[in-house]
Amino acid sequence: MPIMKCKALVAAMSAALVVIPGAAFAGVKIGGMAQGEIGYWKDSSQGVVKSQGTNMLDNGRGRLWVEADQKLGYGLTGMAYYMLKVNTMGGNTGQSGFDQSPYAPTTSGAGEKYVGLKGGFGSLELGNIASPYKYTGGVMWDAFVTTDLQARGNGGMAAGVFGQNGFMMNSILYQSPVFSGFHVALAYSPENAGVNGSDPAAKLTAQHGDYAGALQWKAMGWSIFVARDHAGNAAGPTYKPYATPVGVGNGLVYAFPAGGSGNPTQLASAAQNNTKFGVKYNFGPVAVMGQVENLQTAGEANPTRDYFLGVDGAVGHWAPVLQLGDTTDKYWANSDLKVSYIAIGTFYNFKKGFSLYGGYRRTHITGASSVPVTVGASDGTQSVFSIGMRKVF
Repeated sequence: MPIMKCKALVAAMSAALVVIPGAAFAGVKIGGMAQGEIGYWKDSSQGVVKSQGTNMLDNGRGRLWVEADQKLGYGLTGMAYYMLKVNTMGGNTGQSGFDQSPYAPTTSGAGEKYVGLKGGFGSLELGNIASPYKYTGGVMWDAFVTTDLQARGNGGMAAGVFGQNGFMMNSILYQSPVFSGFHVALAYSPENAGVNGSDPAAKLTAQHGDYAGALQWKAMGWSIFVARDHAGNAAGPTYKPYATPVGVGNGLVYAFPAGGSGNPTQLASAAQNNTKFGVKYNFGPVAVMGQVENLQTAGEANPTRDYFLGVDGAVGHWAPVLQLGDTTDKYWANSDLKVSYIAIGTFYNFKKGFSLYGGYRRTHITGASSVPVTVGASDGTQSVFSIGMRKVF
């Protein structure tokens, strides 16, 4: 009898622990993603191998989030969302031996965070928000985003906080309801304190006057959009499309340092205006999409343009992908830097939430010799073979 009573007590306590949290956390959802990737890369210039090796990466995919909604009456719902970027490989980019991707989070606090209100008027969010520029087309159309094969920063899409990576801090985001297929998203930062201090990271996110907006129409298999953003004080090249190719700590480079004695022609800070257009059509098992970005920084000779073309398929568990890109950069007078991008591979989706993927990427850079700087530029080709696995929960 004592043993039976003990078992009954344990069963009752277990039931209480199941029921009570469920009631205490009603309306709260917890989720996340984990990713592990092995990439082999080789950089070469004029047929000579400059560097090569194997990296294990997370590429900024790993994250945890908590989402809470509460019905308020009057057709309104209160919202809260908190994302933590978690590097599946462990460590940050500055720690030797860990994930060396430029997209690996430098802090666990990086990510989208907001409190908001939604209803028949749409939704309003305050916090560290997802830029309408980034999430219209952009990363939503790049099947390989957060992998070694991705388009952003590799010649197919602009990188940088006001390109296709990062979030807008100190900002307000409004999203309209969908009306006849049309959807509008607008983000603005009224923040005007603490952004011009000694901390360079403060200049890499939204500040007073920075904005992003997008208008998108979806109907009959079509998706057409136009997006624009403005950064009032772009600190150095972070806002430019230049980025060290993913997973490489040395070798092929087309990221340029900020101004200084060795590089007097590079602006240390300047206003930037980006405009993006995109069209996508879904044929059923195949979707074809194209996107063009025009990036204009104050003081540059000519705008930079990024072109992207993607083809996504779906055949049973398989999801093959082909992506092409081209970047033409004439930031400096009399310079003509070109970056071409191609990536091909496939995902194999098991049951919902788990997938394997693999593929090949080639990024080719020409015209770096015409750039009037003394450091940081080289022509060449980067070849990457990558395999990985991902879990969404």
